[in-house]
Amino acid sequence: MNFFKNVIYWNLCDQNQKKKILTRPVIFLDKNIKKEVSNIIHKVKQEGDNALEYYNLLFDKVKIKTLEISIEKINNAKLNIKQDIKNAINNAYYNINKFHSYQIYKTKKIETTSGVYCQQIFRPINSIGLYVPGGTAPLFSTVLMLGIPAQLALCKNIVMCTPAPISNEILYTANLCKIKKIFQIGGAQAIAAMAFGTNSIPKVNKIFGPGNAFVTEAKKQINNQKENISIDMPAGPSELIIIADKFAYSHFIIADLISQAEHGVDSQVILLTTEEKIAKEVINGINNQIINLPRKDIIIKSLNNSYIIITKDIDQCIQISNKYSPEHLIIQCNEYEKILPKIMNAGSIFLGNWAPGSVGDYASGTNHVLPTYGYALTYSSLGVSDFQKSMTVQELTPQGLLNISNTVEIMSTTEKLIGHKNSVTLRSEFIKKKLLLNKNNDKYKNNINKIAKKNIINLIPYQSARLLDNSRFDHILLNANESPITPIFKLIKNTFNRYPEPQPKRLIKNYSNYCGINVDNILVSRGADEGIDLLMRTFCNYKSDKILFCPPTYGMYYINAKILGIKINAVKSLENWQLDLNTIKKTLDNVKIIYICNPNNPTGNLINQNDIIELLEITQGKSIVVIDEAYIEFCITYTIVHLIEKYSNLVVLRTLSKAFSLAGLRCGFVLANKEIINLLLKVIAPYPIPEPVSDIAVQALNRKNLILMHNNINKLMNNKLWLIKNLKKCHVVKNIFPSQTNYVLTKFFKSNYIFKKLSQKGIIVRNQDHNIGLSNCLRISVGTDYESTKLISVLQELSSY
Repeated sequence: MNFFKNVIYWNLCDQNQKKKILTRPVIFLDKNIKKEVSNIIHKVKQEGDNALEYYNLLFDKVKIKTLEISIEKINNAKLNIKQDIKNAINNAYYNINKFHSYQIYKTKKIETTSGVYCQQIFRPINSIGLYVPGGTAPLFSTVLMLGIPAQLALCKNIVMCTPAPISNEILYTANLCKIKKIFQIGGAQAIAAMAFGTNSIPKVNKIFGPGNAFVTEAKKQINNQKENISIDMPAGPSELIIIADKFAYSHFIIADLISQAEHGVDSQVILLTTEEKIAKEVINGINNQIINLPRKDIIIKSLNNSYIIITKDIDQCIQISNKYSPEHLIIQCNEYEKILPKIMNAGSIFLGNWAPGSVGDYASGTNHVLPTYGYALTYSSLGVSDFQKSMTVQELTPQGLLNISNTVEIMSTTEKLIGHKNSVTLRSEFIKKKLLLNKNNDKYKNNINKIAKKNIINLIPYQSARLLDNSRFDHILLNANESPITPIFKLIKNTFNRYPEPQPKRLIKNYSNYCGINVDNILVSRGADEGIDLLMRTFCNYKSDKILFCPPTYGMYYINAKILGIKINAVKSLENWQLDLNTIKKTLDNVKIIYICNPNNPTGNLINQNDIIELLEITQGKSIVVIDEAYIEFCITYTIVHLIEKYSNLVVLRTLSKAFSLAGLRCGFVLANKEIINLLLKVIAPYPIPEPVSDIAVQALNRKNLILMHNNINKLMNNKLWLIKNLKKCHVVKNIFPSQTNYVLTKFFKSNYIFKKLSQKGIIVRNQDHNIGLSNCLRISVGTDYESTKLISVLQELSSY
């Protein structure tokens, strides 16, 4: 039986025939779709939930009293699914999350001209609606494709609609994606409900998700209405093009054509090949693969609307594909790497014989919500940025405004917008008259010099050498917050006979690119610990000056001050481990440095950024505020590096020890305004960064290894989730505190007993029982799968006593 009624020789077709061939079949299905959808939208807008109940009965033959699925039912869905299905969904979740994590934009501040700073910042769309098709099959894979980027974008209000009855697989997957508001409604009526809101379903700002011709038409009509609502893309019936040369396997081609055709009767698949032999093999062999499939009837109808097109050469295949702009494109050609650069329009591309479209539909990591109807000409596959909006920000120093004022004044005058010109002219004249730049710069320096020790200001720095220290451990070490992942680097340079650069320029440049601040604002140190010490030695006079920190926090602030004989103000954190600003304000006399660890060690929590900013405001010209960001890579969006340009008294400490898996390297960074950096350069020991350290650090900060670092972070964070989940099952555990880091602070009923027993088993954790507010607490670093499993095994054994 020939399921393909349309075998085309492209060179024998005229222009009208070619145009008709490349027209989607859905266009011919029903000319009244637009009118029907318009009526549905109008009825839902007017009648709300009553209309939804009516359409549920009319289209899906179900009568539902309550549209919303209860939280209890969502949570219990996991009990009604086989373990192998849950494992498959979890694996797909991991891959999709991993791929989409790399789409998250990092805010960077760019200096476009001296003193003019521009940045693009990203914010989540507040309220979004996700549509998951049902109909002939519940597409729980679509929940992953929509829910994961919404999670990563940090969208707060997520509404999901899908036709009734909703399968446990869909509910389980939604719960995995933290989706809690789920409604039993499908079709165009679901799109209308999310667009306008009903008594049951909240109105959203943007609607996402694929669907049939009715859903797609509803999204298009909604997008054109003045309701402050937008859509992701016109994602409709599935479509596929395969480009095949003489080296392709026909049975692979058949399988791929069938896999997309079974989505629905309005799907379309096209084979483009230069080989009549391949075409005949596909036509003759398709029945063997289709005969026993449960969706055979759907596939046959879809294939009847599909084509095999025989072309004169591969370039003609590429030309047809680019004109059609398919949702899915599979290139089953021997030299696919030469074809790929010529592909201009496609939703998702699959290269070679071993990349079927199905992997993209489910678990490779890419998104399967793709533009159809030829919209791949201008639309892209769904990603994290679709769930966000961007805003541009400009910040100018007085000198920056003067530097750019002439350009703006000339352009605005030429365009006869004198008001625009005046807004610049008034400011620039004010700066020239009232804020003379030279005096400003002197005053700026004097503010820092007032804080600094007088003998340091005039000190001429001396230079000398430094050696590396290597250590080896035999136990399971979960006490130092090191990464358990061993990086593989090889030294590139062998100039050990020469002293290294005092401050390695290439390393600083790489770190500047990584963290988004100027090279003049960076000093390289022997770990963040040297930065802690260096700041005290630069700014504190041991006879009168003090440092301030807020326990429980990192112990080196206290120890370092004691070593240098500097007085201490210890202001205990509040019960939620936030800053006690009221007490801090009262104890700032003679305080030169305030140390804040963020995220805090050992508690793992983030410090309220508004509190930090308030502290920076009230201490300007009086105290240095040091933010120790040793663990910031685990929650990078909370960094305050961008505030360095605004606050001359802000210092940020960073390290490669934690997320970069380079604790043995002892490489850290002090980030601050250049006046502070210049003072520190006078005090820091000569040649602080040995050549091998610089060599490895430069490699760690290249693009390839930054990707690897982020992969490792994701792996560690998944391990942490597993660790927390299983710690909760251990009866010896009393409480587990929220953490933004690679460690978990855990409260036990008898921590000293647990600490001793773990040590006897060769598992070393950090005992925090002696610290303020941390009685019976142990800090546990996230280890490898094996290390975490071993730890839980011992704790479960102790729980059984």
